[in-house]
Amino acid sequence: MSTEHKTPKDFRRKVERADRWSRRVITTGGYGIIISIVSILLFLIYQSLPLAKGASINEILSMPATRSENPVVLTGVDPYLEVFYELDNRGSIKFYNVDSKALIKEDQLPLKANEKILTAAKGNLTKEIFTVGSDSGRLITSSIEMKPEYTKSGRTIEAMVYQEEEWQAATENDTIPNHIEKLTFVENSDGTRVWSWIDHTGKLWLRIYDAEDEEEYLYDLSEDISGQITSFSLSHNAENLVVALKDKNVYWFDISDFEKIQLKDRWTLETIADAVNYLLGDQAVAIGGQDGSVSVWFPVRSPANLFKFRKVHEFISHNAAIDQIYVSSRNRNFLTVDTKGNVKLHYSTTGQTQLEFKPADFPVTAAAFSPKSNAILVVDGQKRFSLYNLENPHPETTLKTLFGKVWYEGYPKEEFVWQSTGGSDEFESKLSLIPLIFGTFKGTLFAMFFSVPLAIFAAIYVSQFAPKRLARQIKPTIEIMAALPSVVIGFLAGLYFSPLFEEYLMVIFLFVILLPLFFLIALFIWQRIPEKMQARFPLGIEILFVIPIGIITLVFAMSFDHVVEQILFQGNFQQWLYSTLQITYETRNSLVVGFALGFAVIPIIFTVSEDAISNVPESLSSASLALGASKWQTVRRVVLPAASGGIFAAIMLGLGRAVGETMIVLMATGNTPIIDLNPFNGFRAMSACIAVEIPEAPVGGTLYRVLFFTGLLLFVFTFIVNTLSSLIGDRLRKKYARF
Repeated sequence: MSTEHKTPKDFRRKVERADRWSRRVITTGGYGIIISIVSILLFLIYQSLPLAKGASINEILSMPATRSENPVVLTGVDPYLEVFYELDNRGSIKFYNVDSKALIKEDQLPLKANEKILTAAKGNLTKEIFTVGSDSGRLITSSIEMKPEYTKSGRTIEAMVYQEEEWQAATENDTIPNHIEKLTFVENSDGTRVWSWIDHTGKLWLRIYDAEDEEEYLYDLSEDISGQITSFSLSHNAENLVVALKDKNVYWFDISDFEKIQLKDRWTLETIADAVNYLLGDQAVAIGGQDGSVSVWFPVRSPANLFKFRKVHEFISHNAAIDQIYVSSRNRNFLTVDTKGNVKLHYSTTGQTQLEFKPADFPVTAAAFSPKSNAILVVDGQKRFSLYNLENPHPETTLKTLFGKVWYEGYPKEEFVWQSTGGSDEFESKLSLIPLIFGTFKGTLFAMFFSVPLAIFAAIYVSQFAPKRLARQIKPTIEIMAALPSVVIGFLAGLYFSPLFEEYLMVIFLFVILLPLFFLIALFIWQRIPEKMQARFPLGIEILFVIPIGIITLVFAMSFDHVVEQILFQGNFQQWLYSTLQITYETRNSLVVGFALGFAVIPIIFTVSEDAISNVPESLSSASLALGASKWQTVRRVVLPAASGGIFAAIMLGLGRAVGETMIVLMATGNTPIIDLNPFNGFRAMSACIAVEIPEAPVGGTLYRVLFFTGLLLFVFTFIVNTLSSLIGDRLRKKYARF
């Protein structure tokens, strides 16, 4: 039996080989961490970048002018962009295939001989229902359904025209028909229909069909208006009517009570309004001026508690008078068309003009958004059709809407607001990140107020004053707090401590105020004890006096809280806060979050601070003590300045931990995105907002990408904080490496 003899050289080779493999594994792991962090950063940027993409269009159909001389008064396209239609002034409805441009169907409205359509208006943003007004004074209401049919060969669009109603307006005599010169029409979600029109005499009429009571109303509004009407529009919920006159005055009628039409407001424009139209949401009105100006107005509550229309947004002007405005059915987009055929796309919330194009060399006679607002159909005076694909996925987001004040519909002024969803599709998204950023730092601020003093004082005591045996027990106990799951802390804070704080609020305030006072009294008593008696106590025994002092303070606070509340706060501290300072106490508030989040941050700050203080060379402390300084003087003037860099790094690490915390701020706050330093109400942090809203955010939608952008902001901030703390820690270690 033979054994292989290993020489020292073989052993060194084996060690060197193991060292090489260890270096490779460690290097691979290090690079893997760097690659992972960079990959996360790039992914967040990738998901956020589309928010900066503006609107764009590309032509998908340009149909040559048809031979018919009858002008088009109405047009539209199906949701799949496969079939579009035209309605001319002779009542002919023709349907065309987008790909082949071939005529696939033709229908006819029930017009009389030689009767012409003078005006037409769509009445609903979600379906193709419209009314036409003729030169014989008739209102003909019809609807178009373009229903998809699926077969083995694919999808086909079946177009159907339904005659809804015919109504004859009153005539002055048998020889002069009451022409319908201009018309607006709506059908709301309840089936109620409202028509408003101007006849050839200039009178403004209002006809209402109440679907619920099956009653009909007819009003002559000319008595309330003095002047020539240039344009008018009904809100889509059939509750408001806005009328613009040639004298630049605009009238606002409330027609929600069908039996009593009320004039609510009148205001004056700077120019004549040739086009007005209610936007989605039935609050804002887009107004196109004769001078080419474009503005958005909506009612704002005045100091007298009355709603008055005010100009909120102004857009890039046209070079010619605006004669048409078309509204999107999906968002606050709207088109303005001038008399020279120029078209501009605007977005109301942002106040921005997104794009401009000229579809033809002739004036535009009709245009329409597609039902999904992903296309624009335009027909000019020569009956040339142009269909444009519209790429505008995130019109709500600009730097201003994300980080600036925005004047939203129904608000009295510009504000920072986060409210991503509402009760209906007409909701105006409010995506300001400022309330979330503010809430994040508010929670962090209260957490640091609670955690920094406790953690640093504990670190000073453990490293400088406590006996080594006691320090070996305290330090692991505090460090193990970091292993407690944040969801458990949040659960306790939200369900246990929140109602406890509310019930014993006065007790807590008295305890916080009296505890330092009682400690000072205890220290005064301790200093009066002779040194011989103090020497009999074991070293470190003074820490045990903290417990009885705390208990005594708590008993005192619980005994006199009602007395203090009665004397200073009229018997109810929370009611006093509201009546005197207009501060509302919320059960889940910033104080609870500061306590819970601070509890989670303390282990990080304590551990790093204690290490920094303990690593101060003993030679510095010994020199200070040798010169006659006391232990506390040495700590305050020598040890703490020397360890200040490490303590700062500890605070920064705790700050980064608090900023990125999710579950505690999610469960212990009211998740209200408000900007208010009041410690008695809640807030919404960025991390909590992501956790709450990302499950409901449509993939690829605006909210989805804004939440990823919020995550990017969190990533960048925590990365900066952690990097800064690491740099300071490295500098500290290098500073004291020579001792």
